[in-house]
Amino acid sequence: MNEKVSPLKQDGRYQITATDTGVCLSVWPPSNDGLPVKKATIIQDLTNRKFINYDSNFISIVIKEAIGKPIQIFSSLPSQDGRYQITATDTGVYLSVWSPVNTGLPVKKTEIIQNLINQKFTDFDSDFISTVIREAIGRPILIMNSQPSQDGRYQITATDAGVHLSVWPPVNAGSPAKKSEIIQELMNQKFTEFDSDFISTVIKEAIGQPILIVNAQVSLRMEPSIRVRVRRDRLEARIDLTIPEDVPNVTMSQLIDKLKSAGVVYGIDVPALESLTQLRVGSDIVVARGNPPCDGDNAFLHYHVDSDSQGRPVEMDDGRVDFKENNSFLCVEEGQLLVEKIPATPGTSGIDVFGLPILAKPGKDILMPVGKNVINVDDWRLYAAIDGHLHIFLDKRINVIEVIVIEGDVDYSSGNIEFRGSVIVRGSVQPEFSVKAGGNVEICGSICGGIVEANNIIIHRGIQGMNRSVIKARERLRTNFIENATVYADQEVNVSDVILNSSVFAGVKVIVEGQRGLVRGGRISAGEEIRALTIGNQANVATDIEVSVNPYLKDELFKIRLESKKATALYEELKKSLSYILNQGVENLSSEKRDRYAKKEAECNTMRVSLEEMRQRITHIEDLLKSLKPGKIHVNGVIYPGVKLFMGPLTKPLNDPLKYVSLYVHEGEIKFTSLR
Repeated sequence: MNEKVSPLKQDGRYQITATDTGVCLSVWPPSNDGLPVKKATIIQDLTNRKFINYDSNFISIVIKEAIGKPIQIFSSLPSQDGRYQITATDTGVYLSVWSPVNTGLPVKKTEIIQNLINQKFTDFDSDFISTVIREAIGRPILIMNSQPSQDGRYQITATDAGVHLSVWPPVNAGSPAKKSEIIQELMNQKFTEFDSDFISTVIKEAIGQPILIVNAQVSLRMEPSIRVRVRRDRLEARIDLTIPEDVPNVTMSQLIDKLKSAGVVYGIDVPALESLTQLRVGSDIVVARGNPPCDGDNAFLHYHVDSDSQGRPVEMDDGRVDFKENNSFLCVEEGQLLVEKIPATPGTSGIDVFGLPILAKPGKDILMPVGKNVINVDDWRLYAAIDGHLHIFLDKRINVIEVIVIEGDVDYSSGNIEFRGSVIVRGSVQPEFSVKAGGNVEICGSICGGIVEANNIIIHRGIQGMNRSVIKARERLRTNFIENATVYADQEVNVSDVILNSSVFAGVKVIVEGQRGLVRGGRISAGEEIRALTIGNQANVATDIEVSVNPYLKDELFKIRLESKKATALYEELKKSLSYILNQGVENLSSEKRDRYAKKEAECNTMRVSLEEMRQRITHIEDLLKSLKPGKIHVNGVIYPGVKLFMGPLTKPLNDPLKYVSLYVHEGEIKFTSLR
């Protein structure tokens, strides 16, 4: 009897292949109860070969599937950002865009547009550039036609068979060939047996090919046809040349005389004229070129301080971000150069083919942004007049605001602080004490029942309000926690841990996304967006969440407008009174009246400063209200029952918990979508 032979047991196997583009892994399955490939063995092999940029979980999938084919487990190509190239030719401007490689960044549209503007290319379609960037096919795409405007042209050719007329169409909004000019030239060459209506048809079709318009040539004395055409911008002259049979070639003097009779005297291309003396027929030959003008560059401001770094967290060497160091204040030293104006240039004039100048447009000047505590040197450079904090108002005014430092707590030892500049408190603000600043406030400790008002407010520890703290930030507020306090911010409130039983109002955003990211109890209101990890709790604590324009901003705007109107009227009366006294002559006044005049003058100056601050505040609130987007509430964890939502005019109490949701208003209802 033949014994039945059992098939051999075979373990799974693998193969690692390295190519120019990456590393591939092939895995074959075991057979007959053999053992599968071990993931640890493959990883050890990869490590021995210095391959480290692999995904361990993906290797597990390749082993599990074991299809026996090479699977790329990582790419060895370096990460490469997208790139672009702008090419200008005689026919137009072309844009080539290549896509990024290996998680590189795509080309930025703003960079391309800035590059085009720097090269004086302005007639482009911004939306079409977006399309070219999105497709990124790596081939030149025409984005702007740079051909100059060119009138239609014609050529008359006489042969033994008759007279032919060639007409070419205009280019880029140029004018078509004129019938009257063609007929006049035919008459000058003694050709009279033509059909005027047929010439109109030839001009209308403008196919650029010779069309017979006179059947037989009359026996008469023939002359060469030399036609000079000057481009609309007067920067180029061209010649059309036709020499009948049995007529000698034109001479250089004939061509120059023809140009002079047309007024062309500058930029004559002698080699081009010499080549025409060798031709019998020449069409659209450039024989003179002018020099185009070069417009001047506009003046611009070069900042010697990096204002964009203000409020930006510091990035450490290992790539991590230290949110504790966020450059809250941009401090400058006395005598430090802040801004330098790069002056406008006058441009370079050109000259046309008639020898006349073409004036260049000079660049536009720009005003120096002179504000408080700066020194303007020759309307060219701005220096800091004092040590302080830099404040740039709408890029129109640069101020240096003094900074005062409180080394300990704000308490009985310091008293209340009220200062037009910025304040740094090394300790805490104790109960019943206040800090009010025209600049920013940074508190290294806490606010413990105190009151703080400033532009930007940073509290390193937190706000323990004790149900009596009121915090007002005219821009942004950042802290660790808020408990039993009332907080206002024109723009944003950023809390890294919790908000408990507090009233928080922000003109734009309230963000609570730190360690716990918890909002529980009280009322949270923002004009545009609220973000948190958890809102409410399982005990159904009442918590109001509102996304709408904060009424306190509207109320403040209304009050400031009324105050500004009254103050303006008083200011105008003071100016009239001072003007009357000046006309009488201050030197003729008694000492008592001179003292009253000095007081009124000081009062007028104070009122002028106050009016300017009111105008700035009105502009700030109006810009803020105009810039708000439709409201949203983002919850990256759980929002519990007991929370009541207010979105615009709509109200919605929650009866069931929701997880990972974004809430918004759509078609008159509060709706939500999943964030996962």
